[in-house]
Amino acid sequence: MENRDGFIPKEDLEFERELRKQELEEEAQREQLEQQRRETEERERAEYEKTLQDRKIELVKLKQGVIESSDVIKEEKPEEIKLTLGQKLSGMWYRSKWLIIFIAVMAAAFAYITYDTLTTVHPDYTVLVVSGENYNALYYRTQELESFFESYADDVNGDGEVNVMIYNISTDYDADPTMASGSQAQLMSQLQSGENVLLVSDQVTDFALTDFREQYPDDERITEFGLLLNCRTVRDALKWEAMPDEIYLGVRSASRLLSTAQDQMQENVDRAMPVFERIKEAVDSSEE
Repeated sequence: MENRDGFIPKEDLEFERELRKQELEEEAQREQLEQQRRETEERERAEYEKTLQDRKIELVKLKQGVIESSDVIKEEKPEEIKLTLGQKLSGMWYRSKWLIIFIAVMAAAFAYITYDTLTTVHPDYTVLVVSGENYNALYYRTQELESFFESYADDVNGDGEVNVMIYNISTDYDADPTMASGSQAQLMSQLQSGENVLLVSDQVTDFALTDFREQYPDDERITEFGLLLNCRTVRDALKWEAMPDEIYLGVRSASRLLSTAQDQMQENVDRAMPVFERIKEAVDSSEE
């Protein structure tokens, strides 16, 4: 083989030799590092396999009751994941949305009941107005009737105000047949309820009324039903100049009802009597 060293400059030859030496050293270093990596992986794998084997052995001992606790097997707590407020709320809604909806509905219902209880006016007295042909005339004067009775009533519920509610019941069933069944149901309900004792009417009713004729034998305004109201004082209060003579104020008798015991009915009558007596005094002192 022809020797060409004589044709290459000495400096280039030395450079190539040095470069080749460096490449060999780097390759040897890479092989050494790769060998170290393989040895490390093998050592870690061996340690991991040994750890698994030790855990299996300890677990068997725990299950068999050979040992009560193990330092090899330790409870590993999962890493706590920090969630944002939005993520927490979203998760809460996803897990408990029906419970949240139920609580919201119940809270709204409770709030409504509380508001209704606090704002509802509870009357001191309720006056039943039962009428046939004069129903409309009395119904249109509901506000005047309330004001008239409030001027003679007491604050029996202690709320600082005198409030009277007028409860209108029509007995003119032929005037509006569609409302007849409702009116009849109202009448039957009130007949068996003793909460409402005062009665204004223009006719014979099914209500058992107190007969004041023995108590006031010489009073022409007292009938078997009660006190006839047609006088100047009442007409002015109700703004009813053509008020019929037959309209009267009655007080229900203290008899036992389906929903009210006799002693409770007597208390209701006793509470209403001062109102009746004051109105009677006003009517007796009024002009015709």
